[in-house]
Amino acid sequence: MMKDIDPRTLARKSGMPYIDISRETPDPRCLRLLKGTFAKSCNSLPVRFLGDGVLVAISDPDQKDLIEALSTHMGRKVYPALAEIEAIRKAIEISYPNHGQQDEACVKENGRPSRIISIISNKGGVGKTHIAMNIAKTLGSSGSKVLLIDADLGNADISNKLALFPEYTLYDFMLGDVELESMVEHTSLGFDLIAGSSGEFKLANINYVQRSKFIRGFRKVSAGYDYAIFDLSAGISSTVLDFALASDEVIIITTPQDIIAGYACIKASFQHFKSIEEKLLDKVEFYNPRKVYTPWVVMNQIASLNQGIFLFNRICQTGDERINNLESLFCVKPEYLGGVLYDKEGIRAAEAQRKPITLVNSKSKASQCMAYLGKILTEPPELRTYNQELKSGLGRFAMIFGMG
Repeated sequence: MMKDIDPRTLARKSGMPYIDISRETPDPRCLRLLKGTFAKSCNSLPVRFLGDGVLVAISDPDQKDLIEALSTHMGRKVYPALAEIEAIRKAIEISYPNHGQQDEACVKENGRPSRIISIISNKGGVGKTHIAMNIAKTLGSSGSKVLLIDADLGNADISNKLALFPEYTLYDFMLGDVELESMVEHTSLGFDLIAGSSGEFKLANINYVQRSKFIRGFRKVSAGYDYAIFDLSAGISSTVLDFALASDEVIIITTPQDIIAGYACIKASFQHFKSIEEKLLDKVEFYNPRKVYTPWVVMNQIASLNQGIFLFNRICQTGDERINNLESLFCVKPEYLGGVLYDKEGIRAAEAQRKPITLVNSKSKASQCMAYLGKILTEPPELRTYNQELKSGLGRFAMIFGMG
């Protein structure tokens, strides 16, 4: 916004309301919808509820990309109002004191999930859905309130794997026949479920408006849970990556047989991350871009825990050589969440009983590995350290020699 143009005049010319933010006391409930870090980087401040949406103070009437991003983050329609740049900055500092700690406090007080986690893979058959179900089961068993959303748009499979057949699926939501809140299925497995739609391939190619509707709806329905886990479609389409990057964390599943595809998934999601940040940097005044993309990697179907670490390090090395060494502003820094030992018979037994393997045989190596993934996710991302091991003495002995 040009400094020599009076904000009130600019607001009239743009057909946007003006708000004197220095005279406003933002509604604390609105503040909880937006993290302080995002508010500060975009110089935007939620002020009060307005009908079905939120009135948000911004400093530039041409910030359409920012308005879309705000709507996605808050899960509400945004009604922008123009305010003076410095006034917004001061109001943000007052409204979000120690914004890093305030974000977490608001999340818990408002009942919003501690984390929204998306699970993706470059191709099918790598065990993505099994891992999603078992992580949900482990988190639920720890006492957390967990929502598992089968967001595999077009080839959903969680309902079939668990013998749960809800009345409504995401296809009904897309048609506008039912709200997401009405689709929540309570299970006996320690987590709630929103079922996807299998065979309705229209969902695989939804347009931007529909995509935004899904993302806002997901964030809204997830507000009552400690963890919301999204099992997304296999592949690296823009729809999948939009859903993934709208989450707090991205988990990428790969296997020793598909390590190249796993790296390609990391690269594609990084490029999508970079594209979004560059667009916001170009369009949004005073935007402070996120420069580091940090997906979590799970190595599934491995022969040993050491093999998983070795392959992950290979991925990181390739990323440094082929991505980071060529980038000037952005970089990708994958983190290792853990590995899952190959257990073909155990998975088959779980599928036959239509239950998570952590419930069918909690002592199996694969179950221990998946339980570890769920347990480590309870830690804040910045405090996680890899210390995966098996419980039995024999398992530890084998792991030391790379045979476990």
